Amino acid sequence: MNVLHKDMLLYAITDNRCLNGVSLEEQVRLALEGGATFLQLRDKESSHEELVKKAIALKNIAKEFNVPFVVNDDVMAAKESDADGVHIGQSDMNYKKAREILGHNKIIGVTAKTVELAKQAQRMGADYIGTGAIFESHTKKDAVRMDKKTLIHIADSVDIPVVAIGGIAYDNMDYLKNTGVSGVAVVSAIFGANDIKTATNKLHRKADELFDYRKKNIIFDLDGTLFDSMPFWSSISREYAQSKGIELPDDFSEATYTMDMNECCHYFQTVLNIDIETDKLKKEVLKIMEKHYAYDIPMKPGMRRLIIKEKEIGSRMCIFTNSDEKCADMACKRMGIRDCFELITTSYNIGINKKNPASYQKICELMGFNPSETIVYEDVYHAVKTAKSAGCKTIAVFDKDSEKLWNDIVTEADDFINLDVF
Repeated sequence: MNVLHKDMLLYAITDNRCLNGVSLEEQVRLALEGGATFLQLRDKESSHEELVKKAIALKNIAKEFNVPFVVNDDVMAAKESDADGVHIGQSDMNYKKAREILGHNKIIGVTAKTVELAKQAQRMGADYIGTGAIFESHTKKDAVRMDKKTLIHIADSVDIPVVAIGGIAYDNMDYLKNTGVSGVAVVSAIFGANDIKTATNKLHRKADELFDYRKKNIIFDLDGTLFDSMPFWSSISREYAQSKGIELPDDFSEATYTMDMNECCHYFQTVLNIDIETDKLKKEVLKIMEKHYAYDIPMKPGMRRLIIKEKEIGSRMCIFTNSDEKCADMACKRMGIRDCFELITTSYNIGINKKNPASYQKICELMGFNPSETIVYEDVYHAVKTAKSAGCKTIAVFDKDSEKLWNDIVTEADDFINLDVF
């Protein structure tokens, strides 16, 4: 049974301490009516036989709502109740043994609190990862709070869904925006509420806003947005110019960092007085850069995971770049995301520079997008501004090369992603 990222949107975990005279079955039904998307039976007090009985009852309720249901810790209880699967911690039965018992069609979620453990869980075949504690937890008093940087790195290290857990409630969920997690696991905020259905529905609506599993039309920039390639371009421009024996002006980096290839060639020829034909200059520079795109330019934090999630939910995506199309193609193939994009094209192909809003309108036309229903991810000020002028929604992605203009970029954009601060 496959687990989708959107299944983790609102993961409900039962708590016997919250029953207050109401049956567990009634509580669970209210939570599922309110919009919980995944259910876990967590019960440390019941005997094995009692746990199996509870699991059978909850499994049948979850099935009515088409919501995946797992048992915490007890692999045999999961098997005997025919639950959809189990969630195991690092101190519980090991994954290999659990998989042997349950078979390959059942869900196995694994707790992982480090990047190394998350990667190991994915390699073994885990269906999803639970990680935290994000905040102080009422259910696990000894839980150690995880810093945001670690959470981001864990989510970014794997392709499978990652759900955050630990003290999460309606008022603090915003903390998880753009961390890369697929959703939130909640205990007290659901089962400790006076009105479980209303509380769950409220949580679901907020989670929907934060994690946004609606199909979208998306245009991605490449350099500085999807890939952390600007340092490579900055150094290659300098390296290439210096290889020609030219002394560079003090403002070289500042002057060239937003230039496309044609503008850069013109700058080399007119400002640096490099006597070379444009086509030959391009080929010499691109030959060096192609190797970097093919082998070592990394993706920006969280972007590969974002693309995988959007592909899963059916979003339509393309790449519009000032770089060479072949470089973009090689980089995407290396990262295993080439098939996520219907189109990779450049400002040279369409004949319109990104400083002109008509460029984004042209891409929308090629993709069959309505600009007003299209999201553009960009990292530089002029691109955010022109994409917005073209009628698109813009999301700015922080890049160190644009750091001086970041406040202006954020002001101009509709939303932003800045994982560099953590």
